[in-house]
Amino acid sequence: MRAFPRLSAWPRRLGLLALACALSACSHLAAVPHPPTDAPGTAPSDAGAGPARLALQGQLSLKLLAWQDLPAKGLSLGFFFSGHTDQGLLDLMTPLGTLMAQVGWHADEAWVVNQEGRQAYPTLDELSRQTLGEALPLRSLVHWMQGQPDPTQPSTPGDQAGVFEQAGWHIDTREIAEQRIQATRSANEQQRAIHIKVYLDR
Repeated sequence: MRAFPRLSAWPRRLGLLALACALSACSHLAAVPHPPTDAPGTAPSDAGAGPARLALQGQLSLKLLAWQDLPAKGLSLGFFFSGHTDQGLLDLMTPLGTLMAQVGWHADEAWVVNQEGRQAYPTLDELSRQTLGEALPLRSLVHWMQGQPDPTQPSTPGDQAGVFEQAGWHIDTREIAEQRIQATRSANEQQRAIHIKVYLDR
């Protein structure tokens, strides 16, 4: 069983997140243990099961640019993901490795567990909108971190190999060999610009 460190609350205001986690009182998180993942190139562990489980770990940098009367905000997190796009667990940690929250989802529900307990949402988009202030493409991000578009949505190749457009995002996987990807959403009248950088450890 994977041991989880102590954690702080997950505030909704991104700019205060790291400071709040460092200064607030700690308590144990009722996180779900991560099940074993399948080795690359092998079939799923359970006969007749869905896609093989993945294990992805690294650092996530999220920047929300200033928009209308909203100030710019930024957040850097460590993460550990296991599962696949239809069912997954995502641990979110401070850069020092303190577990702040665990996000989970399956076909019918998404939820977040933090110091305040477990809160369920109908979709991952709604979860990220309520907790981070913006809907983030967490399911598609699992595919992007593997250097490929989400096969469940249309995508358009860019001018260079490893660059494509999908669901309103510009994804750059040209540095996937160095385990780095970037995803950018441009601003318009309805939404603010977002820039995501992922640095994978494995």
